[in-house]
Amino acid sequence: MRMHKHILIGGLSVLLSGVLMAQVPLMKSPRMNSTQGTIISTLPNNSVTHLVTQSSTVYVGTSKGVARTSNGGLTWESFRGDPAFVKESIFSLGVRNNFIWAATGYSKPIEDNKTVQTGTGYAYSTNSGQTWAHANQPLDAANDSIVQYGSNRINFLPIIVPEQNVTFDLAVTDTTVWVASWSSGLRKSTNRGQTWIRTVLPSDSRNSIAPSDALAGYVMDPRRNNNFLAFSVYVENDSTIWGGTAGGINKSTDGGVSWTKFSSGNQVSHILGNWVISISGQRFANRTRIWCTNWRADDASDPGPDEQYGVSFSDDGGRIWKNALHGVKAYDFAFKDSVVYVASEEGVFRSSDNGESWTQTGTIIDNKSSQRLFTKQFYSVGVVADTVYCGSGEGLAKTVDNATTPFGATWQILRTYRPVGNTSATYVYPNPFSPKQEIARVHYGTGGKDASVTIELFDFGMNRVRTIIKDAQRSGTAEHDEFWDGLDDNKRQVANGVYFYRVIVSDGDPSWGKVMVLQ
Repeated sequence: MRMHKHILIGGLSVLLSGVLMAQVPLMKSPRMNSTQGTIISTLPNNSVTHLVTQSSTVYVGTSKGVARTSNGGLTWESFRGDPAFVKESIFSLGVRNNFIWAATGYSKPIEDNKTVQTGTGYAYSTNSGQTWAHANQPLDAANDSIVQYGSNRINFLPIIVPEQNVTFDLAVTDTTVWVASWSSGLRKSTNRGQTWIRTVLPSDSRNSIAPSDALAGYVMDPRRNNNFLAFSVYVENDSTIWGGTAGGINKSTDGGVSWTKFSSGNQVSHILGNWVISISGQRFANRTRIWCTNWRADDASDPGPDEQYGVSFSDDGGRIWKNALHGVKAYDFAFKDSVVYVASEEGVFRSSDNGESWTQTGTIIDNKSSQRLFTKQFYSVGVVADTVYCGSGEGLAKTVDNATTPFGATWQILRTYRPVGNTSATYVYPNPFSPKQEIARVHYGTGGKDASVTIELFDFGMNRVRTIIKDAQRSGTAEHDEFWDGLDDNKRQVANGVYFYRVIVSDGDPSWGKVMVLQ
């Protein structure tokens, strides 16, 4: 997604152009009531934008909070109701041992019906989710503009407002949490967010920075340097930290004091694009391969003529980069030994030969329920043993990848819905819905019996618009979704407005519902 954002920094406004990963569509779905640690039967929300795996547990970050499952999605433990979260939308998620950190935020309305992304801090747990606490979003005092760096006094633009100060990524260690926030940059805390330490990064015109450098007049102003706009962070170990910005990828080998910058313009074997959406480490064969996603930096500074979308990886600590998936807008990585998975706008890609060749997800249909994902866009991916989890705006899909079952051969789709049980109730979600962005799902049950089902759609004058299914055989062992793409029987887009639908199950009385189309 490429867009212009009106960014509020330190009380000043600037116009930048960029690609904001957290601006993924937050899907409308039936609201579920839950409290901290509540066990629920389905996902808290179908928009799975963040996914972290640890041992046999899968953690998801959604627009309705954080949840986890340790039984493959049969049940979920939702932390949505805990007040430490402040807001439900999760912008980043990090897990290490018993530590869980989640960054929250929301879209704040401003003038002319526009919104601005606003950070609301962090919910964190030190005991694997038994209890939660809140840490504030990193903010500076208005006169807090100096950092001592060696013998240099570095001037920082104070970030005094939470607008455009959401945290897009975070990394958790046993002693430190690192956060990559848009306007306030790369920071760390060693006291669970009570205070935050600012990181001095190279400007766009520098390839490295260290306390021993002569830095008279050096100013860290995110309005003028892309490399001060932080977007991703990866902790390889206590000494080696990687930070991704809108200006490249930065590496420190002394715990975040000195930094070397890699960009599309300062190396022979370089990364594809300077906007580093995600960084991750693949550990196999006694080494760590660093992967990063690359997007074109489309703001006012000069993007290199060779900048491309895609992914890059390095086996030697960033000296030489190899590139793959040219032209693909990628979001996230997961690994199983030497196998890499990439979540992207064109599906989930898999490679087992160092990125030389790739397989790609095609149509995803649940083998048991016949549910289908219509989207190709995946924001997150994770692996537990031989199971690959893929997060999208339409739910979570899982597939097995091993010697007997190839990746993508079978699928299970995990989605949230409001059960109707053995009643004749029916509903549509999302509702209202925009046909150019999403698919409407008509949810219903057959009363526990195998049945023949017909679903028809009518306009406000009760003229038949679309026959969605007719005399279709459906099982009584599950509830069902049927799909409407906003077209009539002649494949023409319907007009905005309210439409009525009728569900006829065998010879029973029809059940009626309505759906609003809103472009």
